[in-house]
Amino acid sequence: MKNKNNYLQQKSQHPKVVAYYFKEWRGFDMPFHSHKAIEIMYVISGECLVEVGNRSFQLKKGRFIFIGSEVPHRLFVKPDGICRMLNLEFILTKRNRSFPSLDELADENNPLYNFLNINQAFLLLRDINGIVLNSLKQLVLELDKGNESDNYLMVHLLLSQLLLQVSENVEKTKERPIKQTDIYIRKVIDYIHENYDYDIKIEELAQLVHLHPNYLHRIFKGALNITIMEYLTNFRIDKAKMLLTRSDIPVTDISNYVGMNSSQYFSKVFKKETGATPIEYRRKEINNIRP
Repeated sequence: MKNKNNYLQQKSQHPKVVAYYFKEWRGFDMPFHSHKAIEIMYVISGECLVEVGNRSFQLKKGRFIFIGSEVPHRLFVKPDGICRMLNLEFILTKRNRSFPSLDELADENNPLYNFLNINQAFLLLRDINGIVLNSLKQLVLELDKGNESDNYLMVHLLLSQLLLQVSENVEKTKERPIKQTDIYIRKVIDYIHENYDYDIKIEELAQLVHLHPNYLHRIFKGALNITIMEYLTNFRIDKAKMLLTRSDIPVTDISNYVGMNSSQYFSKVFKKETGATPIEYRRKEINNIRP
C-alpha cells in the first residue's frame, strides 16, 4: 500500500508488530502524521472520520482502514461523538527465522500475492463477518503475553492469518460491491455451519439478522438459487457423508450428530439425496477406499 512500492520487492520480509491498543476516542482531533509502520485502524463501535492525504472517509462499526508506511493521515471524532477502535501497527523487517516470509506465503496464496502487490496508499474495507476483528483480538491477546521468544510462532501464525483474511476481503470487494443483503446471507450461512446439529428454524435465523422470515427466505433464494432449508439439508447430508466414511460412529447415531433427531427421517432424506441408505453408503465407500 505504499505510494510507489509494493511489499514483495524485497524478499524474506517478516511482519513485526510495534504497537497495538484498544482506545475509546471522545471528541478527538488528531493532527496529520505519518510513520514507518503499516497501520490497521478498526472501528469496534461508534463512528469517526479518517483523512488520508486530501481524502476523508467515515468509518462505522465493522469497517477498517489499512494504511501504508509513511502515508500522512489523521483521525477525527466529533466533539460529542464516541468511537472505540482497535489499532495495530507493524513493520516489515528481515529476520532469521524458519517461519515463512511474506513473499513465501504469497507464493502459496493468490489473494495475498495480489494484496501485497497493490500500489495504493490505503485500503478502506468492511469486515463482513467479524472475522478480521476476531483475528485482531486473538493477536492482541497473544502479544499481551509479552515474551517474544516463547510465543513467536503463535504471533506470526495469527499475524499471517490476519493478512490472509484482509487479502481475501480485498478480493471479495473487487469481485462486486458488498450489499447489506450479502451480510445477512453470510450470517445465516455461518450460523448454519456452526449450529447444524441443533434443530434450526427459519424464524430463529430471521431473528438473528432482524428480518421478516419471508423476506429472508426471498433474498436467500434469490442469491443462492436454493432455499434456506434446502441449504441446511444439503449441508447436513455432506456432514453425514463425512462421518459415515471417516468415523466409526454407529449409523443409528449419525442422525443426532447432524441435527436430524429421527433416524428414520434421516435415512429417508439421505437416500433421497444420495440414492443409497446410510448403511449402503458407508459399505460402498469403505469398499472403495480399501487397497
